[in-house]
Amino acid sequence: MSSVSLIAELEDAVKNGSAEKRVDTLRRVTSLFLGESDKLNEQQIGVFDDVLVHLIQRIETKALVQLSSMLAPVGNAPIEVVRRLARHDEITIAGPILTKSSRLSEHDLIEIAKSKGQGHLLAMSGRTALTEGITDVLVERGDSQVYHSLARNSGARFSESGFATLVKKSESDEKLAERLGLRLDIPLQLLRRLLASATDLVRSRLLAAATPENQEQIQHVLASIANEGGR
Repeated sequence: MSSVSLIAELEDAVKNGSAEKRVDTLRRVTSLFLGESDKLNEQQIGVFDDVLVHLIQRIETKALVQLSSMLAPVGNAPIEVVRRLARHDEITIAGPILTKSSRLSEHDLIEIAKSKGQGHLLAMSGRTALTEGITDVLVERGDSQVYHSLARNSGARFSESGFATLVKKSESDEKLAERLGLRLDIPLQLLRRLLASATDLVRSRLLAAATPENQEQIQHVLASIANEGGR
């Protein structure tokens, strides 16, 4: 791989080329990277990063959407390009990176979650793993779609305050209550609070959908609530 020839071609495409020429160059550079990515060291990846960062500044949305989708699952994707795509205001560009890319740090994700809109938060809520620091921001800033996505994401971890906020939201949202009640990691006192305010329909649905382990816990909490109510 010659970084000199890549950069020379890039400069020509950016300065003198048409939009089609720039897109063609982007595709060729991306294909070259993907074909060699498992053999590249960090310095070589850095060359691709420099080239792609310059190129994406002059590329239309459709090509950036394609680039994002291609780079999102790549474990050693050029990191600065990934960060820029993740922060793009257009959710069709940012979405694949926010949902799939392992190159984004917790700091990156928290910063984006604090500054972007609901589409970005929803994309982030579908990641295979989310720390408490990230879910705290998503719970604080998200809408009901984000809550539901987080509640059914078994890879999301919540602080107690994050869980408490979701349980409070579930008092007026039966589907959210059902999803939270099925989580194995919900603290017992919050499961109790959830079940105490849940309708009979939600309780019966939870029991029907629960795993044997979860079902036993839910029945135990319901029995405790019933005993207190009878005193």
